[in-house]
Amino acid sequence: MSVSAPVRRAYLDVSGRQVHYRTAGRQGLPRLLLLHQSPSSSAMYQALMQLLADRYQVFAPDTPGFGNSDPLPVAQHALQIADYASAIHGFCDALGLDGCYVFGHHTGAAVAVQLEHDYPGTAQAMALSGPTLLSDEQKIALPQLAGPLPADARGSHVQALWQRLRDKDPEAPLPLTQRELLSALACGASYQASYQAVTRQDFANQLPAIACPVLVFAGDEDPLYAAVEPTLALLQNGYTVSLSGGERTYVCERQADTVAAVLHNFFDESGS
Repeated sequence: MSVSAPVRRAYLDVSGRQVHYRTAGRQGLPRLLLLHQSPSSSAMYQALMQLLADRYQVFAPDTPGFGNSDPLPVAQHALQIADYASAIHGFCDALGLDGCYVFGHHTGAAVAVQLEHDYPGTAQAMALSGPTLLSDEQKIALPQLAGPLPADARGSHVQALWQRLRDKDPEAPLPLTQRELLSALACGASYQASYQAVTRQDFANQLPAIACPVLVFAGDEDPLYAAVEPTLALLQNGYTVSLSGGERTYVCERQADTVAAVLHNFFDESGS
C-alpha cells in the first residue's frame, strides 16, 4: 500500500452549516466513509487515509461540533446520535455517497450503526472498531470521562484534561495526546454531549436491523473490546477479526497498517 497519496481538506455547505472534511483517492474508486471518535476529528484518519487511497476514494468528515465543522442547532443536552447520523447523511447525500463502504471507530461506530438503521442502503458494507454496546456501568462512567473542567487562571484544567487523555492510553505518543488535548479544548461541551448521546442510543435494538455485512473488532486492550462478541450475536451478517499488540483507543493511528489491511480485506470480500 502506498503512503504517498495526498490527503486534501475541504468544506461543504450542508443545511446551512459548514462541514469540514478530508478526502483522498481518485474518482472512480470504491467510496469509503470514515467516522471518527470523540473528542477527535478527521485528523485521526490522516495516516489511514494515505494507506487506503490507492484502493478507495476516502471521505472523512468532522462530526458536527468537532474539528472545523459547525455544531448542530440543537441544545447540547438534547443531542441524540440520530442527530449526528442525520447530519452525516446530509453530507453523504451532498456528495453522492449512498451505497458506500462505512467505517466507524468508537463514537463513529455509534453514528455508523444509526446511519444505516435510519437510512438503509447508505452502507454497502460496514466496519465497526470498538462497538458501543455499553454496559450499565459504562453508560454511567462514559459521560463523566468528558465532564466539564472549569477554566482557571493557572491552567490547572488543561493539566487535568491532559491527564484524562493520557489515562486513555499511557503509552500513546505525546504528539497524539497533544492533538487530542487541542481537539477536546476546541470542541468544548460537544465532547460530553456526544458521549451522553452514545449512552442514550438504542444500539442493541438497532443492530438486528442492519442487513449489510458488518465487520466488528477492537484492539485487545480497548475498553470496548468486551462488546465485540455480544455485538456480533445481534447482527444478521456479522464478522470479526483479531488484533494483537495491546492497543486501546488509538488503534487506527498506532496500527494504521494493520487496520488498513483489515478494512481492505473485508470490503474487498464483501464487494465481491
